[in-house]
Amino acid sequence: MKLFPDERQTIILNILKEDGKVMAADLALRLGATEATIRRDLRELARQGRCKRTYGGALLPSPASGTPLMRLAISADEKQALAQAALQILCPGQLLFLDAGSTHLLLADLLPRDSELTVVTNSVDIAARLLAKPGIRTIMLGGELNEQTGGALDIRALEQLRPFRFDVAFIGVCAFETESGFGALHYQDAQFKQQLLAHAGSVAVLCSSDKPGRFAPYRFMGAGDVDYLVTLRGAHPEMELEVRQHGGALLYATPYEGEKIRENSAHRTLDE
Repeated sequence: MKLFPDERQTIILNILKEDGKVMAADLALRLGATEATIRRDLRELARQGRCKRTYGGALLPSPASGTPLMRLAISADEKQALAQAALQILCPGQLLFLDAGSTHLLLADLLPRDSELTVVTNSVDIAARLLAKPGIRTIMLGGELNEQTGGALDIRALEQLRPFRFDVAFIGVCAFETESGFGALHYQDAQFKQQLLAHAGSVAVLCSSDKPGRFAPYRFMGAGDVDYLVTLRGAHPEMELEVRQHGGALLYATPYEGEKIRENSAHRTLDE
């Protein structure tokens, strides 16, 4: 049965949501259409902002749009679980960098006050949260703030990175593709992150399950640059395999840890 364009496009979007990626040749076979027809459908969906064209197919766009505070509500339980699992990386006395990002905001809330940590950040929101933890020394990078990333990314911020050699840099990512690695949505953000790599003894990535297989235009590092990948088990087997093959460590969170944390916090509040 011949499908109308809106019917084909609805089916294509459903396949994209399930698989994260589509190829025009495969869709043509599945939907009984020509590749030229499918490419027209993909162009229309891309025009609507519902997918991103790639060579021979399309990907879902990265969900990492909007400010970090706006993104806190997206996959909130999972992000809380990732932040909790990331505490395993920490050791007393470390010098850390927390990149601007919603998951790192949650990590800032969980950092222990009694471990003599020094935290450098380019995020006003993260710095403000750390001010509530007097046991943690906080250093804020200056410069013009980027509204979308919530951090300072300009030349002033880059210059202020120079004296630091971080034990661990927690670097935010917007997307992961097997062929190209980790990417960012904004050029200036990707350039900042790329420079940050040179100042990191170890690189940690907290990657929620909605990032792999998504599109972000600016690649800034490969799987081989990651020393610690914190994710849900099985969120993206190819990403996990690439990090492991390059010697990186995998730390798995469970999607229920976040709920447990909030329950415990609620109990502590009631007790207090």
